[in-house]
Amino acid sequence: MNNYRIAIIGLGGMGGHHAEAVQLETNCELVAGAEIDPERAAAWGERFGVKAIYDDYEQMLDEQQPNIVIVPTQAPMHHQPTIAAAQRGIHVFCEKPIALNLIEADEMVATCDQHGVKFAINHIKRASPYNRHALALIDHGAIGQVVLLQATDKGGRKVGNSLMEMGTHLYDWVRLFGGDVEWTHAHLVQMDGRESTVDDIKHTQEVHPKDRDAGIVLGERGHASFRFANGIHADVQFLAQPQTNDNGYGIDIIGTEGRIAVRESVGTTMFIHQGQHKTPAEAWEPVHLPAEDLDEQGNPRDRTSIRLLLQRLMLRDLIAAIEEDRDPFASGRDGRDCLEMIQATWESHRRKARVYMPLTPREHPLERWRREASAGTVN
Repeated sequence: MNNYRIAIIGLGGMGGHHAEAVQLETNCELVAGAEIDPERAAAWGERFGVKAIYDDYEQMLDEQQPNIVIVPTQAPMHHQPTIAAAQRGIHVFCEKPIALNLIEADEMVATCDQHGVKFAINHIKRASPYNRHALALIDHGAIGQVVLLQATDKGGRKVGNSLMEMGTHLYDWVRLFGGDVEWTHAHLVQMDGRESTVDDIKHTQEVHPKDRDAGIVLGERGHASFRFANGIHADVQFLAQPQTNDNGYGIDIIGTEGRIAVRESVGTTMFIHQGQHKTPAEAWEPVHLPAEDLDEQGNPRDRTSIRLLLQRLMLRDLIAAIEEDRDPFASGRDGRDCLEMIQATWESHRRKARVYMPLTPREHPLERWRREASAGTVN
C-alpha cells in the first residue's frame, strides 16, 4: 500500500471535515494547510496537530510537495488552486460546485488531463453503498427498463442558490442513474408566480447572506427536464419550501416493472416497489444496508458518522483511481458536466426553449444575459 502526503487549501468547516477523514486513513498523512484567515488557520493547525500552515497555497505546494491537495474553499477559489496543483503534478480533490462557469471548469479538467493528474469532485452521494446497491438492482433488471427519474430538492433555499449548493449534488445524483445529458428544458419563476427575468439575477449572498459565494444566480422556484443520451427522461423540482426537509430530498427511479426511491443528502433512506403501476395506497418495501447504517461495532451511525464515512470512501476512491490509472467515480469531468446542467437550466429559461449539449458558448449564461440586456441585443 502506497502512502500519500495530503495538504488542504481552505481551513473552514469543510476543511475540518476533510482533515478528519484524512487522519483516519492509515495510508494518508495530513502534512499542511493553507488559509488566509490567521485565527482560523491557527485553530485548525492546533486541532489537527499540523505545524506547516501557510497563507500562500502555492508556497505550500512548492515546499511541502503533497501527493494530493484537497480544495474545500468556496466556489470562486476552486479554479486557480486546482490549476496550480495540476501544473505541479499534484492530484486534486475539490469541493462542489467545480467552478463558477464552464470556461473555468473546462480549463481545470484539461489541465489535470495534460499533467496526468487525477481530479475528483466532492459529490459524496456517489460514495453511498445505497446508490451502488440501486445501480446493481437496475443492472439485474429488478425494476425493468429505467425510463424516468423524478428528483426533488430539499427546500430551505430559492432555486438559484440551491442549484449551486444542494442542487449540484441532486443533478450529479441524477447523472449517476441517467448518464450523459442530451438536452435541457427549464422554467424558473419568482415566488409570486411570474417568470424570472434578467432583472431578477442576483448574487448568491444577496439572496441569502449565510450561503457560500457561488456567484450570480437566478430564480426562486424552478422546474427542469432532462433527456439523456440513453433515452431516459428526468424531471427535477425546486419548490423553495421555507423549511428544509432532508427526508423529501432525493430521486425516484422509475422502471417498466417497478421503482426505487432514494432519499436524504448524507445518510440514505431507500425503498423499492415492484410492479408495472404504483398508486399512493400501495406500500413501499424498505431497504436497509448495514454497510452505511452501522459502524464497525454494529451500532447505528448518526449523520455526522455517515458523513465522515462517505468522505473517507471518496478519498479512498481517489487513491484507488491514482493507483489503477482511471477516473475517480466522482470525477472532474462529472463535476463539469453537472455544472453544465446547472448553467443549461438558466440558458433554457433565458431562451424559453430546449437547449442541447454541449452548451455553447461556455461563458456564464446569466452574465451573457445581463450584458446583452444592457446592450439592448437580447432576442
